[in-house]
Amino acid sequence: MARMANMKYMPAGPLIDITAVAGKLDEVYLPHWICIDDIPKISNRFAVLHIDDCGDVVEKVSEVTPSHVKLPEPVFSPRAVLMKAGFPVKISCNVLIYYKPNTPFLKLHVYMIPHDPALQQAVDKKKFSDGYKIIQKPRPDKYLKMQQGFTLTANIDTASILPEKITLRYDSQDPNFYEVFIENPDRNFCLTLAQKNKRKQQCEPVWSCEIRKDDYQNSAHSEDKHSVDEHLSALMKKAATVTTDRERLWYTLGHLKQEELKEFKWFLQDSDILADLPRIPQSRLDGDRLDLVDLMLQTYSQQSMEVTKKVFRKINRKDLVQML
Repeated sequence: MARMANMKYMPAGPLIDITAVAGKLDEVYLPHWICIDDIPKISNRFAVLHIDDCGDVVEKVSEVTPSHVKLPEPVFSPRAVLMKAGFPVKISCNVLIYYKPNTPFLKLHVYMIPHDPALQQAVDKKKFSDGYKIIQKPRPDKYLKMQQGFTLTANIDTASILPEKITLRYDSQDPNFYEVFIENPDRNFCLTLAQKNKRKQQCEPVWSCEIRKDDYQNSAHSEDKHSVDEHLSALMKKAATVTTDRERLWYTLGHLKQEELKEFKWFLQDSDILADLPRIPQSRLDGDRLDLVDLMLQTYSQQSMEVTKKVFRKINRKDLVQML
């Protein structure tokens, strides 16, 4: 970020490390998150940052589309799309919602960040390591203005939300977030992001989503302790009939929700979990549960069960640890 600012540029797309295995390409299209509708002389305002051992080089682009920039005859290395700084632009954004499980109240952390997969991965890593889980909701369907303040509200009287306003900016180190605190929410509710319209002197909604009870409540909150104990006992009895590691992994992973399975795969990239074990390439973790079982056994062999137990503890599924 500091290097880009010194060159009077701002990030306009993710940093991508590209390698050409063989041959030569005539052109490449790199993604960006800028709304170009109101930008005059578009191609003059965009550039591509080229990073190598000799330093940073800014290259001109030959064409700009609503979603990509075109670079002719590329020489591959880590690259990122840049844009001239100094005036507000609209960008494509993500809204990330995390909650703290197993608490007597509901606490959400809500982030508003550029549509940058690397930045979302960094936020995911920080929140998951702190014990938070993610609530998947659609992102805003319109471009939002950089360097503008946005407010977050909830249509439930018991909600407390701080800070009152967050400015949309690109922060690759530690993005700011809204903290939403609701003691014993008794119903579903909506979160709404709004931006103040200076001409109309009022706030205009730019994004909204509904938070339902099943988005953040687990079985321990929706059932009494007796029912939970009975359910766990039944699962353990069923697990005892499974004899091979392969079947046991398949059976226990089948009890993860979709977002929990995503967290499980993410922790398989964590050096603290793996210690001296090899890391499964991220590109190979896109398969289903059956593929994941085979990958783990091929990679970790007899240590697959121990790795699985460590990850279950990280994602707060100690009930599944007892089944292994």
